[in-house]
Amino acid sequence: MIIIGEKINATRKPIAAAISAKDEEHIITTAKDQVAAGADYIDLNGGDPNPETEAANMEWLVKLVQDNVDVPLCLDSSNIKAIERGLALVKSKPIVNSITLESERLESFLPVLAEHECMVIGLCLSDDGMPRGVDDRFDRAARLIDQLTGIGKKIDEIIIDPAFLPVSAEPESGKAVCQAIAKIREKFPEVHIGGGLSNVSFGLPKRKFINLAMVSMAISNGMDTAIVDPCTPYMVPIILAAEAICGADQWCANYISAYRDGRLG
Repeated sequence: MIIIGEKINATRKPIAAAISAKDEEHIITTAKDQVAAGADYIDLNGGDPNPETEAANMEWLVKLVQDNVDVPLCLDSSNIKAIERGLALVKSKPIVNSITLESERLESFLPVLAEHECMVIGLCLSDDGMPRGVDDRFDRAARLIDQLTGIGKKIDEIIIDPAFLPVSAEPESGKAVCQAIAKIREKFPEVHIGGGLSNVSFGLPKRKFINLAMVSMAISNGMDTAIVDPCTPYMVPIILAAEAICGADQWCANYISAYRDGRLG
């Protein structure tokens, strides 16, 4: 499982305030806490209405975080200038989050992604909007894979995000995502699958319970990448337990190792 720590995102008010104030201590602590909880990558999003400001935010975040933690970064932006700024500074192979099938985004992102060694999240979003149902997600996933392999990305450098939508607004979307993951996994066994699954709980109380249920169900259908808050109580233990149950953790080695290290709580 690839665990991407989601907390350094300017859509979160404390992070937006820290970026604005250039509060290094807050950002460093947030990054270190996620790594200690089990994050394999740290997601960085310095979103700002001004594209130049967002690019500057990305530069500041990349320099600060990679100087203070030993895991690679996930550069998260729809602003190609911010992505280019981050790619110019990373010290180890990053993930770019994300490309979509939207024509303008494809046109700007593909040449940049072709030039850099990086993994890429392909979100199943197109000019027609968010996907609906299983087959729509699968078709978009196949098109994203075709676009990314077409610029030289290896299949195992691609992470397909099937679009985790709020179940409060789309009651069937959780089930559809799980079924789409299974279908994509069957057709493309070497591709990575996953994304920002905490979206499923938007608008609901006690969101952590929805998120924990979603991660377990998605893993059972073939998800192997999760953009989550690893500091959420039981999030990482549930991921490890689900992988052990689904046979994704041979001889339960990762689960046992986490227990010996005191990481299961």
